[in-house]
Amino acid sequence: MNELDQGSSLLDRGLSRRQLLKGAAAGAGSLALAGSLAEFLAACGGNTTTTTTSKLDANTAGNLEVWHYSSQQDVKTIQDYSALFSQKYPKVNVKLTYVEFSEMPKRAIAAAGAKQGPDVFIYGGNEVNAMYKAGVFKSADSYWQSFADKGQFPDGVITRFNNKVYGIKGYVNLTGLWYNQDILDAVGVAVPKTIDDLNNAFAKIKAAGKVPIALTGQPTDQGDWTAFPWLSGYGFSYKNPESSAIEQAFALVSDWSKKGYLPKESVQWGQAETFNRWAVGDVAFMENGNWNIGPASRNVGSKFKYGTTPLPAASGKQGIFLGGEALWIGGFSKVPDIAWAYMQETLLSKEGLLITLKESGGIPARHDMSGLPDVTNNPLLAAYTSEVKDHGAEYPPEGGAAIAAQAVIAQNWSAVIAGQKSPSQAAKDASDGVKANYKA
Repeated sequence: MNELDQGSSLLDRGLSRRQLLKGAAAGAGSLALAGSLAEFLAACGGNTTTTTTSKLDANTAGNLEVWHYSSQQDVKTIQDYSALFSQKYPKVNVKLTYVEFSEMPKRAIAAAGAKQGPDVFIYGGNEVNAMYKAGVFKSADSYWQSFADKGQFPDGVITRFNNKVYGIKGYVNLTGLWYNQDILDAVGVAVPKTIDDLNNAFAKIKAAGKVPIALTGQPTDQGDWTAFPWLSGYGFSYKNPESSAIEQAFALVSDWSKKGYLPKESVQWGQAETFNRWAVGDVAFMENGNWNIGPASRNVGSKFKYGTTPLPAASGKQGIFLGGEALWIGGFSKVPDIAWAYMQETLLSKEGLLITLKESGGIPARHDMSGLPDVTNNPLLAAYTSEVKDHGAEYPPEGGAAIAAQAVIAQNWSAVIAGQKSPSQAAKDASDGVKANYKA
């Protein structure tokens, strides 16, 4: 059975689950945890107590509390995949408790300080490092190591601390390259596969009086989300922020800006504004996410033909952040075996992931689902599913240890696009700033 506790304030909220996921996926709305509570609890560290799964069956009874932040209009998805668990374990009472997205880390840390909290968290924000240090999560490593399907999940959906598995995303959201097929046909260029292809296409599109590309140039974590595939393609990582790798990516986007391929006003665009600009119909490409599939159908419709393709990369090292929501066992759960069973039967199962695909558009992370008709019948998903397998990277990067460093990258990414810094200066500032702010 399921009990839903949405809270009285929910009716006043207008954000949809998709908007919240989008914010989490792009790092939007991140919370800078500060003050004596977070600092005191950070010394506690994650709860590393692990157990092996005991035998559970239909007679297993108990109570399970799950914290989530899905709004009233979207909570049906959680109810539906939670029902899969209840079908197998009908005597376990599942309580779904709504906690507003930005409040989740604060409430979780406060609860952990009192050695309390839910049995399961559904959370995809980038405060997981602070939450781990406060003891919010219990390691799921022993469960994961014995999980028969663990090989179906790419490493980018696993969050580890001290080499132990804690969080797992069953579905993901990420960016790819959208294109206006009508413009490409009119100009006579093919869908690009390499950066050289892209640059050649941009030159022809610009000469034809169209805008080559729209992307997020904001000096925010949405900017970092957008920049990371280009940076990592040249060898950048937060652990090794080499200036030369950063400069190559910054030189690329600086050239686009100087030549008018990328509008300078993109420094004001988030992902939503980027989509809106592309949807006008005179922009050939945009870097944006799979969450735009629904809006494209509604807002573009038959106005022009469009498609998606993987982002071109300078090398096979390219990483693309995998947003979405991870499942976590609560650090003070008294029923961790049941908590793991909930995770296994919902967002780690094929059946549960089909529910999220159909109801919210989340791309299943499981390799064995990439060929299912539900996925392959939508051609717009093909680029994203291939990126998940080939280039998926953990988000938040380094388990949330790079939050301040991400801000440095975003600020310099935006400054290069705006023409406020040269690629070399921005690269030096970014490299120095990441080294100073990355907290392993």
